[in-house]
Amino acid sequence: MRTNDNDLPARAPRGARAGGEGTAKAQRAAPMIGALVLLATVQLMVVLDTTIVNVALPTIQASVGFSASGIAWVVNGYALTFGALLLLGGRSGDLLGRRSVFMASLAAFAAASMVAGLSSSPGLLIAARVAQGASAAFAQATALSLIVSTFPAGRARNRAVGVFAAMEGLGAAAGLLLGGILVQAVSWRWVFFVNVPVAAIVAALAPRFIPSPKRQSLRLDLPGAVTASAGLGLIVFGLSRAADHGWTDIWTAGPLAAGAAALAAFVLLERRSAQPLTPLWVFADRNRGGAYMIQALVGGALFGMFFLTTLFLQHVLGYSPLKAGAAFVPATVVMMAAAAAMSRLVNRIGVRPLVATGTAIAAAGMWWLSHLHLHAGYLTGVMLPLMVLSVGLGLTFVPLTLTAVSGVKEEHSGLVSGVSTTAIQIGGSIGVAVLATVAATTARHHAGAAGAAALAAGYTQAFRVGAVIIALAVPLALVFLRLRPGQPAVPRRRLLTRWCPVSATVTERRDAPGRRMVLPAPPHRADRLASPVPARRGRPDERQPHGSLRQPSPGRRGPGRARGRPAPCGRTPSGNRS
Repeated sequence: MRTNDNDLPARAPRGARAGGEGTAKAQRAAPMIGALVLLATVQLMVVLDTTIVNVALPTIQASVGFSASGIAWVVNGYALTFGALLLLGGRSGDLLGRRSVFMASLAAFAAASMVAGLSSSPGLLIAARVAQGASAAFAQATALSLIVSTFPAGRARNRAVGVFAAMEGLGAAAGLLLGGILVQAVSWRWVFFVNVPVAAIVAALAPRFIPSPKRQSLRLDLPGAVTASAGLGLIVFGLSRAADHGWTDIWTAGPLAAGAAALAAFVLLERRSAQPLTPLWVFADRNRGGAYMIQALVGGALFGMFFLTTLFLQHVLGYSPLKAGAAFVPATVVMMAAAAAMSRLVNRIGVRPLVATGTAIAAAGMWWLSHLHLHAGYLTGVMLPLMVLSVGLGLTFVPLTLTAVSGVKEEHSGLVSGVSTTAIQIGGSIGVAVLATVAATTARHHAGAAGAAALAAGYTQAFRVGAVIIALAVPLALVFLRLRPGQPAVPRRRLLTRWCPVSATVTERRDAPGRRMVLPAPPHRADRLASPVPARRGRPDERQPHGSLRQPSPGRRGPGRARGRPAPCGRTPSGNRS
């Protein structure tokens, strides 16, 4: 009997065989890749917007009519609200829904960028930049928390954090290059217009690729939010004036003192609040506390490196804005490659060796930059030192980010992400202010030299101070960092067995006192120590919070039985004869 093709059963695709494992994996991987692309794009856009405007400042000043002192607020207005609202942005995602806050902040960022590009007066442009900084703070903090909640702990999260962290260096360098291209080829307004389609596309695709974690039923700590935002904002404002007006100026020292007082009040309020904005247990863990301190130092080194090197290339070596931006391309590629490699090696090597080695290499690269002079060539004087510095920074980004967001439950991922990004931003503001002050002071002491020579002396002295700052991270890493991502949540099980001639052997888990098992009697070998049995690797966010006590498993321990000693032969754990 002949049959046609319609009578035969349909042949399953190759990937769908054996339960459709291949198809299922592919279907799960596609949204994960899409989510990573969207979140990394937002991180790139936010960081890029901090540097893309720097190249366009002279053109903006001439076109809009800014004064010599007012043009600085195009940069400071963005940095002020960005640094002040990072803590609130991270916590708001936990309370209101991370994906909802993420999409709303992107819509606000696109609208503020459109207004900035259409501005025709200084006041309107500064207001738009303030709105950009506020929305960028919420977008960046929730993006990192979505990385933690979307990708499971282990290799997937390590790779996602590696890509996300690599956008830090890429955005800073790409902003200088793209800003020079847009200003020379089109108009200064396009340094703002370029954000509009990017933010709109990401916001439109977010519901499709990014899952929506459940929100918490908590109320917002309004006093904590006000004092934290005011304190951080005042500190950023004071630091932004330190380079041009000195540390003793009333508008520098006054905001710094007021910001410190506001942060002290914030700590007192958080200690007494039933539902604090930032619980103080976040800083109690030695790994997270050490990671936040090192992130502040690394942020100072990164922002200071881009700030000083850009000025040196343009004011001393005479590079154009476009050429100065292109000079950072090799270093950026090296930084991204190092960060990608660390996402694969951090589980094997551990956090402490990577961070200690990376910060030491970065300090050496910064010290090498301090040997720049008036006639330095690009290859040996600029590119190679920048590549060494970028390798060191690339080694630290992934392990530091993983340490800063590890060891907490998923509902607190926005909280620790906000603290992490705040540490980088505040560290960067402090680093730029300190290094710019050192450069300006040293240049004034060399007033008798030529203009370019005095500037070169100031910048090189600032590079030396920057090398000392980043070198301080080495002992911090050796003392505080102990985390190994992906390590088992409990020690390996060790079973001590003893042969019993009656019927059974009683064993006790050494890592869980009181939990015993009855095994069949072995036919030989009266006493033996069983080989370790690997425990199931637990997710970092499933571990016990810092300071909590793990309750022992229920069970009876007979009188006189020491820990790790098997029960007498012929007796079960309950004490009855078998």
